Amino acid sequence: MSTTIEQTRDVSAARLHQLTEGELAHWRCEQGCRVIAHRGHFWMERPRGFLQPLHWMARLSLKEASAPAVPAWGFRAVLAESEADAANGALPVHVLTDVAGYTLQNLSPNRRNHLRRCYKRAIIVEITGPALLRQQGYEVLQSALHRTGYARAGSKEDYLASLDQYVTPRRRVVIGALIDGRLGGYLAGFAVDGTAYLEQVHLSTEALSDYVGIGLAFEFVRACQRSKGILEIIYGQHSREDAPLCSFKERIGFPVRHFPTRVRVMPIVAQLLRWRYPHKYYRLTGRG
Repeated sequence: MSTTIEQTRDVSAARLHQLTEGELAHWRCEQGCRVIAHRGHFWMERPRGFLQPLHWMARLSLKEASAPAVPAWGFRAVLAESEADAANGALPVHVLTDVAGYTLQNLSPNRRNHLRRCYKRAIIVEITGPALLRQQGYEVLQSALHRTGYARAGSKEDYLASLDQYVTPRRRVVIGALIDGRLGGYLAGFAVDGTAYLEQVHLSTEALSDYVGIGLAFEFVRACQRSKGILEIIYGQHSREDAPLCSFKERIGFPVRHFPTRVRVMPIVAQLLRWRYPHKYYRLTGRG
């Protein structure tokens, strides 16, 4: 399909430009993040005080998988397969490992029906500039975050100011769903060294019945298939407390897998997290 909406194009043209770790580090520095170079990889605090590689899925050797010498209450790094026996934790993520072989058959019958309904009701486009998000993106973000309670949207002024950095086709692909000319949802993702990250999905409540979430995810995979060298796609960490979300991801071909890690958390912090935030502790360590 085609559309005349400003700064969009047919989604069939969407492709991901693969970043190197160094390019990803430069991008994060431009965004104001503190990036730390350590033993051939780049690290940052995510969440605050917890260190992990910028490229989550970089498979590090046991020697590389040590914390940079900066104050922190913990760290985590995924290990190379050959070093898996040295793991003391895991990174639980939803992952598609057969990118080239992904088709409609990866979807459950019910999800295939939902995808067909999405294509009847919505036009999926690649967003190539900030114009559409300036006009309609903040309302979609507000609707999504109000419904999920995941975070606060922040001010509209801050959102608008961030868009020039957000829509950067040589770094990130942004895909949107238009329903009767209005933005019903959008997602963003990027790729680094063979791994694509489906990093953000925002869907307006009004668009849920049009199943745009599955259409956006399916087209992101297709964009990865058109791109060279993408071997796996990560669709976020395992939010085991959100059973409907986990079921959705699994039924569109993104099962949960636990990747072996080296992980360390200060004992007093570990006790607090296990007691008060057990699901966050699980996502950081793979334990519990």
